[in-house]
Amino acid sequence: MDEERRALVSARLAKAARKLAAAHADIEAARWDEAASRAYYAMFHAARALLAARGVSARTHAGLAAVFADELVRTKELDADLGRWLGQGRRARELGDYDDFLSIDAQEAKEAVSRATRFLDEARRWLTARGFAVEP
Repeated sequence: MDEERRALVSARLAKAARKLAAAHADIEAARWDEAASRAYYAMFHAARALLAARGVSARTHAGLAAVFADELVRTKELDADLGRWLGQGRRARELGDYDDFLSIDAQEAKEAVSRATRFLDEARRWLTARGFAVEP
């Protein structure tokens, strides 16, 4: 496997970890919309890392979800919950970021961060099993 691909996977996974850390900080500060948004981006960047490991990519958020499902969920390499969480996270981010009248509540934000944490754990497990060095 080439070093460029390894570096890309590592960079994307590190960005996912930073977004997840920000989501946890947003939970502590009761910033529910922001926590849900950062949780989604943690999953988004982790999914991009997984796809980079496979040598594939996507150009849009919707495309990422579709390629992720095709490459990793339908092949049963990853649990279908991860694909669902990615889609749910995107919808929550859009609601929190763009809706003028609705916001994410505490329970939704905490669930989003919990799912993002599990998503990153699964991404790390999958990558490690395929010979990628990952940070905890």
